[in-house]
Amino acid sequence: MQNLDNIQALWAREMPQLDTATMALIGRLQIAHKHMTLAMSKTFRRYGLSEAGFDVLATLRRSGPPYRLTPNQLLAQMLVTSGSMTSRLNQLKKQQLITRSQDQQDKRICWVQLTEQGLALSKKVIQAHVETQQALLSGLSREQHQQLLSGLQAYLQQAGLE
Repeated sequence: MQNLDNIQALWAREMPQLDTATMALIGRLQIAHKHMTLAMSKTFRRYGLSEAGFDVLATLRRSGPPYRLTPNQLLAQMLVTSGSMTSRLNQLKKQQLITRSQDQQDKRICWVQLTEQGLALSKKVIQAHVETQQALLSGLSREQHQQLLSGLQAYLQQAGLE
């Protein structure tokens, strides 16, 4: 963080009229995001998954039994493009973590469903993911955690993102 403070000090010297408070906050958010993403990706890789693959497994898992959704339902919950979804599904099918099948009553409907192997893996990786997240935030007190959460929620609401 010293580097961010140094950058802010250099801007203050070069352009004293410039308010760089936003620069300091956004820089720290970017560093935190990168650190958290790397740690979570490392957890997913331990289970042979990418972040994208984990996202599909987690979405299917939280849908509840029978742990199946249509590709459009997955798209709506994950906010990715259809091309990206196809690639994710193909990889997970190759790993035998999901199946794709047509609906028996309506052949226009395709279901994506966790296999037994996918269900078992999802339980393990989701538990490990939560443990990683807890470790990442373990340095914050409950009060700090709540303050950060409230501040980010307010920002996202104001920006129309939540």
